[in-house]
Amino acid sequence: MKKLHICLLCLALMAMQCEEQLPSFELEKPFSLQMGEQKAAADNPEMVVHFTQVTDDSRCPKGVNCVWEGEAVTELVLGKLGADTLALTYRPGREKASVGRASGYSFRLLEVNPYPEKGSTIKKEEYQIVLEIKKE
Repeated sequence: MKKLHICLLCLALMAMQCEEQLPSFELEKPFSLQMGEQKAAADNPEMVVHFTQVTDDSRCPKGVNCVWEGEAVTELVLGKLGADTLALTYRPGREKASVGRASGYSFRLLEVNPYPEKGSTIKKEEYQIVLEIKKE
C-alpha cells in the first residue's frame, strides 16, 4: 500500500510539472492575438504575451466625419507569471508610433480589429490585434 501512495504522489508531481503548450509566434514577424489569447515566443517559451483588454477605443467609425482619427489603447500582460504589463496605443495612419518596450523586447502594434462602424458596437471578445515583437 505504501508503494502505491508513493507512485501516486510521483504521478501527481509529474502532472503538476507538465505545462500547457501555448501556441507560438516568431520574433520579428507579425502575428495576431484574439482578446484573451496568449502565445509564447517560439525560441523562448518564457516570453509569453497575453492580450487582456482594449481599455479605450475612440477611433473614428467608418461613415462618420471626425475632427480627429482617434485611437485604440490595448493592454498586454507579459511573461509566464504576468510579471509586466504594457499598454500600446494604436493611431490609424501612425502605426510607427505604436511602439513600446518591456522585458527586453520591443513591441509594435500594427493593427486593432475590427474597425468601428457607424451605428455598431464592438464586443470585447471580437477584438484582435496584430503585433510584431523584436528582442532588444
